[in-house]
Amino acid sequence: MINLPGASPVLNPADFTGLEDAVKDAPRPRKRLTELMIKTALEKPPKKPVETVSPREWGLKFQRSPQEVLPTADGTRARGVRMALTCLEGSGDSAKAIPTGDMEEMECGLVVSSIGYRSLPLDPAVPFDTQRGIIPNSSGRVEGVPGLYCSGWVKRGPTGVIITTMNDSFDTAQSVLEDLQGGVLDVSTSREGFGAMESILRSRGIRPVSFSDWEKIDAAEVARGKAAGKPREKIVDPQEMLRLIGH
Repeated sequence: MINLPGASPVLNPADFTGLEDAVKDAPRPRKRLTELMIKTALEKPPKKPVETVSPREWGLKFQRSPQEVLPTADGTRARGVRMALTCLEGSGDSAKAIPTGDMEEMECGLVVSSIGYRSLPLDPAVPFDTQRGIIPNSSGRVEGVPGLYCSGWVKRGPTGVIITTMNDSFDTAQSVLEDLQGGVLDVSTSREGFGAMESILRSRGIRPVSFSDWEKIDAAEVARGKAAGKPREKIVDPQEMLRLIGH
């Protein structure tokens, strides 16, 4: 987004001052991303001719916790967001954002929510750190459960960007390969695989959603989006999804 056509980044230098030393030992993807933001925030941008000045600006605001979406007088749309200002207590992964008691309102006409922020326990047999919202693991190997692996936010928490998740999955896949080559995983006998899982689900009256079922949902979302002039209209109601595939 730093070089997004028609838009200029507006970052508060105070938010990035002194971070150079803090990111030296960070994972490579996070380090590169943070260094790019530091450079953008602290370096004075070159002067541009008036005719080339970007018509739009974007920025990042840190240490703010959304509290309330403020409606317009007629209640038909958003006019702003009320946020609580926070400060960090602690350091490293144990740092927590604590409200300062101060509030701030930001005017806006559109609010986009981000879902799936925190992972949840999968099964009592799978260890789970409720404080950090992750499955305890070492390079994707679930602690105390040989042969079980994890990746993504349930592995490291809700941090990073797409490439972070991609590299994270490579790390877990490498662990699986190492365990296969080292004889940690028993592949000497064939396993029933999904056949065993399917029989358990059927015995409990549960019908799984197959890939072909997902394709029906995907087609419906694309069709609805096309009618509205956009790539897709996301279906967010699970019951509606199940009705679409005949469950």
